[in-house]
Amino acid sequence: MIKNKLQQYKILTILLILVTVGLILFLNQMIYAWQAIEILAILLCGYLVVFDQRDGTSKIAWILALLFLPIVGVMLYYLIGREPRLRKLPKQQIQNEREVQRTVSAILQEHSEIIHEKHDLSNEIFHLSGKYPTTNNHLTLLNEGTEAFASLLEDIKKAKHHVHVFFYIVKGDETGEELTNILVEKAKQGVEVRFMYDSVGSIAFPNQLLLMMRKNGVEVRTYDLLNSPWLSNKANWRNHRKMVVIDGGIAHTGGMNIGNEYSGRGSKFSYWRDTNFRIEGPAVLEVQECFIYDWLFLDETEETVTHFLTQTATYFPLKTDVQSGSEIVQVIYGGPYDSERIIKDSFNDLIGKATDSIKIAMPYFIPDEESLGALRRAARCGINVQLIVPGKGDRGISFHGTNSFIDDLLSAGVEVYTYDETAFIHCKYMIVDEFAATIGSTNFDIRSFYLNHELSMFIYGPSKIITELNQQFMEDLAHAKLVEKEEWQARSLLTKTKEKISGLFVPIL
Repeated sequence: MIKNKLQQYKILTILLILVTVGLILFLNQMIYAWQAIEILAILLCGYLVVFDQRDGTSKIAWILALLFLPIVGVMLYYLIGREPRLRKLPKQQIQNEREVQRTVSAILQEHSEIIHEKHDLSNEIFHLSGKYPTTNNHLTLLNEGTEAFASLLEDIKKAKHHVHVFFYIVKGDETGEELTNILVEKAKQGVEVRFMYDSVGSIAFPNQLLLMMRKNGVEVRTYDLLNSPWLSNKANWRNHRKMVVIDGGIAHTGGMNIGNEYSGRGSKFSYWRDTNFRIEGPAVLEVQECFIYDWLFLDETEETVTHFLTQTATYFPLKTDVQSGSEIVQVIYGGPYDSERIIKDSFNDLIGKATDSIKIAMPYFIPDEESLGALRRAARCGINVQLIVPGKGDRGISFHGTNSFIDDLLSAGVEVYTYDETAFIHCKYMIVDEFAATIGSTNFDIRSFYLNHELSMFIYGPSKIITELNQQFMEDLAHAKLVEKEEWQARSLLTKTKEKISGLFVPIL
């Protein structure tokens, strides 16, 4: 019934908009209703200018929507326009989440030999996020969806105590069925299986699979379920993370969701380019912390938090006698309710440390003014900035919104490449000077910086993984086309119009 409620609510919302428009257009009191909406729109614009704390790009987008499309603008503002930091969260939930963070921090501090303090950047990001950079991590870079999915399933099959799964998108296709069947099998074996999914991202996930998992012992949670009009104003604040933790010792994270396109079975594109990581070592503790943090967002009972914190050796095992690897990793996560924009600030901090090169591959590139300025400034200072974006989008407005920034990038000297137009590039990574890189669920866009819950890993050199990422970037460039300034400026008026309109409104969506 969960999905049906959400679908019914969507239909109800559409009907409500149609009825409202009809009343305004055809009733004798049309002029009064129109004036009331315009006054409300103007008041909202005043609130945005004077009191709202969001960035200037989003403010301008909302003001334009409210002034030029007042009916639609007011409705959209109610549905998705509230400042997320104004949301009131239960005190017990906040207390539980902080207790988990303190517990993991204490475990790492007890073993100071695995806390790395060499890089200025990692120290700065620690002060931004409170997350330690740890050594002795072993990372496996998984650039093929088939390989990444097979590795994930193989690790889940070997689970002895628990499997923790969170994905923004889970579909009911062959890939989704394969995962849920294995989770059910592990639950039947007595393994603790906790499964979370985002209610909007996974709206197409079928009820029968959810019911099957619950019936067979899988604990299922829906992140910020929308099944009531009163809950609609949080619809735009989504959990975009992708993470799996097995027995507290192995983690998988990156850009991949659960669906045929991610596992190499999709039909819309000739190829789906994505990247995931398999992690062993101390960094797994912080991925586990993030999962339990999200779990406690949905279950704030004292019994639940006590269950995790009284079994730290099980959920947060830290093996210091065996070196898993040599990678230095810092796992950070942030979301719309945080007082500071942790991941965005960390991205900009990384860009600011560049002296030679910045390499970025992103499916959605819609930066705010500060982040765009950081990249343009780097390029103007002589740093070689290279950006790969899709040559064909999976969503029209985000594709054209990304392209709306290319003129500004080219004018500053950024090299922009568009990926193979028959394929789609969905990986999200950035490499700076071959000494540091970041990869995870975070896009270089306003949604990831301000509206989504995200998770990113920062990796520091000398690093075998950074070398592999650089090699992968060169391979991605081989499948991409350099955007020439003259050719770009010659695109059609219709295309330019789509980009300008998308560029104006995409920050609010």
